[in-house]
Amino acid sequence: MTAHLPSALLKDDAPVKLIDPARHRLWPILETEEKQAVERVLSRGVLSGNFAPEALALQEEFSEYVGAKYALLTHSGTSALILALAAAGIGPGDEVIVPAYTFVATAQAVLSVGATPVFADVDPRTGLIDEQEVVRWLSPRTKAIMPVHVHGCPFDIDALKKLADARGLILLEDAAQAHGATYRGKPVGALAAGGGFSFQSSKNLGAGEGGIYVTGELERAELANQVRNFGHDLSLAEGRLNDLRRPLDGWRSLNSQRLGSMYRGNEMMAALARSLLKKLPARTRAAQENAARLSARLAKLPGVLPPHVPEDRTTVHHKYRVRIDRKAAGLEEFSATVVRDALLSALKATGFEATLWERAPQTHHKIFSEAKNLPESVLENYKARFPKTEELLDGSFLLFTQSCPLIAQDAETVDAYASAFERFWEHRRAIVLSAAKAG
Repeated sequence: MTAHLPSALLKDDAPVKLIDPARHRLWPILETEEKQAVERVLSRGVLSGNFAPEALALQEEFSEYVGAKYALLTHSGTSALILALAAAGIGPGDEVIVPAYTFVATAQAVLSVGATPVFADVDPRTGLIDEQEVVRWLSPRTKAIMPVHVHGCPFDIDALKKLADARGLILLEDAAQAHGATYRGKPVGALAAGGGFSFQSSKNLGAGEGGIYVTGELERAELANQVRNFGHDLSLAEGRLNDLRRPLDGWRSLNSQRLGSMYRGNEMMAALARSLLKKLPARTRAAQENAARLSARLAKLPGVLPPHVPEDRTTVHHKYRVRIDRKAAGLEEFSATVVRDALLSALKATGFEATLWERAPQTHHKIFSEAKNLPESVLENYKARFPKTEELLDGSFLLFTQSCPLIAQDAETVDAYASAFERFWEHRRAIVLSAAKAG
């Protein structure tokens, strides 16, 4: 997208920088403690293993952080979701309801256990799965619902748990973006049958790659541990029998009982995540305070809708999505995408970190749009419109990016964003008019 700026935002034919790009902080922020954590692993010389010391310690610390009884380290957030599904008994022939608005890893995890993802529309204010849309796509083959705490804002767990219980379904949590978010005062992730978090670099707990599966049930934890270890008949309790200095040396032969793979994480990632976890609560509070101030100011501008957060939960603002009410903004004669694209390109040209994240419902992916040999109801789902997801995506953009997210910025930068956006918004009509005329 090429920015078409009015003269008020140009100086010597160059865009005026409302925000100095150099003031943005890159993410993740790695300090002395993180380097020392990785050096600790290198000095020890133990780099991996099911019962390696850093992995065991991280599992204990993270389970305490989210209020789970059990946590298992994985090599990605996607593999954490695979464990959640496998531990719930999801497999071939089963259908799992997931949101039409998410990252494709949610649906790919379902495919990875041999099941079929079926998509449901979302609330356009929050991007969270719509309970009535879940009901719309239930079939006799539906075995589970796996909504997403998208952008770090929890879905309505109690409502969906009630629905799942009434229909004999399993509720799982895709908490990849939601470390530290709360629903009715409780941390998310372990409030259903199981959940998965991601440690990928852009996440609020970004340790490069990695993930973690959490659950409150021993039986599910044991099954998940087997699946992440080639399906071996391996018990969690056996960790106490191992020499932590030599975690690759087994004390008995293992027998694969079921389909599995090598989904474990590694020691350097675990050590890095442990160090970052200590800092996460303070960083989360700062991000929430900064977001609250930014939202309060943006909400005063005509047609600007900051992230909507239901009163019974807290978000961690992994992503900060701004929606545009074209009528209130005086831009209703233009299409939603014309307005979105014109404003986004102008924001980027004038120094803001701004972007799109997902541009269409998940069914636009070829793996779904060209799917064949599936039940008719699934094929109908893959060809359906998801108007609320489209409304959300066509009429909004993200302030801040994965490289420079909100959580990485200091209070002064966030306050500068508010002031700069107020100035930017004065020129919204001229920006969109200029883009529309340019075609």
